[in-house]
Amino acid sequence: MDLISWMRNHDISLNYLVKRDFLGVDDLHLKNQILSEGYGLRLMNLQDQKTHLWGEGVYSPKYTSTHYTLLELCQLGAHLDEKRIHKSISILFDVMWKEKGLMRRSRHQDMCVVAMMVRIAATAHFKDNRIFDMIDYILEYPMSDGGWNCSWERKPKPKQSSLHTTLSVLEAFHAYIENGYTYKIDEIHLMIPKGVSYILSKRLFRAVRTNEIIHKDMLSFPFPYGWKYDVLRALTAFANLDIPYDEKMEEGLNMLMNRLDEFGRVKADPKALGLHHFRYTKTNQPCPFNTYRILNVLKKYKLQIYNKYSLGDN
Repeated sequence: MDLISWMRNHDISLNYLVKRDFLGVDDLHLKNQILSEGYGLRLMNLQDQKTHLWGEGVYSPKYTSTHYTLLELCQLGAHLDEKRIHKSISILFDVMWKEKGLMRRSRHQDMCVVAMMVRIAATAHFKDNRIFDMIDYILEYPMSDGGWNCSWERKPKPKQSSLHTTLSVLEAFHAYIENGYTYKIDEIHLMIPKGVSYILSKRLFRAVRTNEIIHKDMLSFPFPYGWKYDVLRALTAFANLDIPYDEKMEEGLNMLMNRLDEFGRVKADPKALGLHHFRYTKTNQPCPFNTYRILNVLKKYKLQIYNKYSLGDN
């Protein structure tokens, strides 16, 4: 079968992503149409035109709220630099970012939430100085092991970083860099390898001391995803940030390769627990989005395997 055509024909968003990442053509016309067709249009039709919210909420309910719908649109590769989206982001910032992150007397906003907001805003080319306050906050409060943790200020203070939070920060940094922001850019480039090193110290999903799997959900790859860490998200972030291959990636990469069927397709995993606007692909059915995501990682780290399927050599 023609795997590339199968993915491209699924939805305009995937047509754009596959054409950009596998065929080397960044088709801005396609990108600009994502909110007007297919899944992107379905999501935009669910936005309340009076409140500019989704799911009748700003951060909750997961995963139909405004915050997580905007994150979902980021995952579709949509062009988000438009008035409707910016109005929703402005509301998100107004509610979720106060006093430079100090939400209560002794409690800052969760680091992972801040990171996701930076990713959303940067992807949308949102012009608001609060983005830079969020960058300051992220850079000011890393953990000593190089990652980040939403619980950094709680008592007792956590002893190590969180994989969930660290990955969200790395994804935010990628969006920030990719979309041309320059504030504190040198510091960001210095922090990225530290965050990557923390995740790799776990060999992507294993406890350092016992070598046991930290949580089985880290080996499941829902699409769209929310805040929870998984191996595919981590390797995607590494590939996007142009992180060189490391032996500590190998077990995770083998896991991805083992998910490919004879045609190079990948089945859908169960969706993340919570509310969803709609289902992209039923569980255990061939999933064009996860196929694209895994092949995109393999293109970076296992080129021979990528070529086998993308070039039709299977």
